[in-house]
Formats: sequence, C-alpha cells, structure tokens
Amino acid sequence: MKAFKTKDMNSKEAYKLISGLVVPRPIAWLTTQNSQGVVNAAPFSFFNVVSKEPVIVSIAMTEMKDSVRNLLEREEGVIHLVNTENVEAMNQTSTPLAANESEVEKFGISLTASQEVEVPSIANAKARLEVTLYKHIPVGKTSHLMLLEVKNILMDDAVIDEDKLYIKAEALDSVARLSGRAYTALGETFEITRPIK
Repeated sequence: MKAFKTKDMNSKEAYKLISGLVVPRPIAWLTTQNSQGVVNAAPFSFFNVVSKEPVIVSIAMTEMKDSVRNLLEREEGVIHLVNTENVEAMNQTSTPLAANESEVEKFGISLTASQEVEVPSIANAKARLEVTLYKHIPVGKTSHLMLLEVKNILMDDAVIDEDKLYIKAEALDSVARLSGRAYTALGETFEITRPIK
C-alpha cells in the first residue's frame, strides 16, 4: 500500500489526492452579492450537511474568493444543486473574474427573486437552499469553512413526493464532482435495510 505523508506534500499535491479519493462530492453552486449589488456565482464541491437542528450545511472555500467576502459582508446566499441541464453553465462560472464582474451577467445566466434572502437565485436550478451565515471558521493558511443556516428549501414539484417528504433522486438529476475535470451523474442505485435493535 502506498503512503503519502501530507507533511511532505505541497497543497496542490495534497488537493489532487484528497479530491480524487473523497468522491463523489455534491456541488454547491452558490450565488452571493456584494454591497454594490454585483451577483457572484461560483461552484464549490467541498460541500455537505452538518446539522438538522438547526439545519446547517457547510462549504469549505480554499482561498479568499469573492464568495467568502460577500458572505462575510452580506451574510446570505443561495446554494443551487447542480444537474445535467445546468452543469455546463455551472462550469463557466468557475472562470476567474474581477470582483466587480458578475458571472451571471457574463455568461447569460437567468436569475429569479429569492423568498427569504435578498440574493437572487439561478432560475433553472431544480432545487436550491436559501442560506444565511451561521459561522465563519478560518482553517489553516488559506481556507475558510462557512457554516450556513438553511432558511428556505425550494424545489421543482417533480423532485418531491410531498406526502412522504421524499426526494426523487432521478428527478433531481444531481451531478457530482470527481477529481480533475471529471464529473458524474447519478447512476445505478440500490437499497440496504438498516439493522434494527
């Protein structure tokens, strides 16, 4: 078995290994807004659920990006779940732009009003989470862990069975991040019965 001590690697090497092993990762396609009203859209795949009471999700950002600044300044945003229909647009928004440039304007991404936050939402996302900043935790030399409280969960009618509060995975059509330039769509699924006491 090969061993790679992180103390002997630079951050790029460590990132390549850890992002290739921790897969698939959901993608938080995040809109934020600065004090001048410029809407920023950026994807983050270091994204997960933290708590159910209150409902908290996390996004780890590996640099001081516009999204970090905007969250610290305005304390709100919208997380969109990426699907096969909007994955190309999501990828475009990973282009590095100046802080006064809007990815949604540059790439012609349609927005719609949010309900519980002022930051607008991306119109063609099948599901989104309107969030406020719960806690910012600087990590290491350059990273930022953003804990975000979910204030509103919105989704297309086709995505949910309202009677059971069951999300229909095939309708959500999620896309997840692998390593390098690789992504994956939801493939074969299976169920396992949990043991009971």
